[in-house]
Amino acid sequence: MARVLVLDPIHPDGMALLQARDDIEIVHLETPTEQKIAAQMPQADYLLLRGRTVAEALYCNAPRLRMVSRHGVGCDNLNSDQLRSLGIGVAITADANYVAVAEHAMMLTLAACKNLGQAQHVARNGDWTVPENRGARELCDAETMVFGFGRIGRAYAQRAAAFGARIRIFDPYLPEDAALPDGYRRATDILEVADADVISLHMPLSTETANLFDATLLAQLKPGAIVVNTGRGGVVDEAAVVAALETGTPSIYATDVFAKEPPARDDPLLKHPGVIVTPHSAAMTTESVRRMAMRSAQNILDHLDGTLSPEMVVLPVGRGVDG
Repeated sequence: MARVLVLDPIHPDGMALLQARDDIEIVHLETPTEQKIAAQMPQADYLLLRGRTVAEALYCNAPRLRMVSRHGVGCDNLNSDQLRSLGIGVAITADANYVAVAEHAMMLTLAACKNLGQAQHVARNGDWTVPENRGARELCDAETMVFGFGRIGRAYAQRAAAFGARIRIFDPYLPEDAALPDGYRRATDILEVADADVISLHMPLSTETANLFDATLLAQLKPGAIVVNTGRGGVVDEAAVVAALETGTPSIYATDVFAKEPPARDDPLLKHPGVIVTPHSAAMTTESVRRMAMRSAQNILDHLDGTLSPEMVVLPVGRGVDG
């Protein structure tokens, strides 16, 4: 019988999938401490993990662990090199939250286009005049550069295109012969960002993407450009963004993610009037949370049954139940 260690609360429908099987034993730590996790890891065959970071030493003391099933898509809380060396696989909920994140990115885009932060400020302070210099603009016909063309990037581009935005895709990992929807163009050079009115980031954090938007690249943006980030905070150099906002390139940075989360209360991004911020909540819709719980549970069951979809696999399992 396989033992599944579930950390933190997950949607009841995800738990129900696991509980319906008589070939697994579930250990659910809804409020885990490191000591409680350490006590359970040596007997765990599967780990269902949300955003929590488990100490690397505990993976070394988990000889039975075959796979981590991530309740989400990002793997920032996992050391992939360590897990690969231990033969521990990783599966993600690749099809569960892309709609929620794309909609959130669309919301941030529209909020930035309409300069919602300033509009709310003046309205709440009793200034109901509507001067033409408030900075609102239309997304229709805006040159919109989408960085990363996976599920989320595709869903975002589709939604932006429905508003009439002109879509340009930058994704070095996209096959050269990949077909793009009608009207989309492919950027072959990152410096094409200089032509963009809106830049939407949908890239994971890696050694290649860390601080990709640094002071040098930000300096290439046109005055008034908007940067939307629902990927990872570390993709941008946040100090450089604060400095660039003072020059108007970009004019607004709308982000759901920070390099360090939660950010310090005195983080300059939180204080800057040119920043629109949400608390890494893009994927947290009612529907998405349920789908992530169900998919992360189903990935475990599928692996047990030998039917796990390759689309869900980030790291293949490299060892059996006995280590």
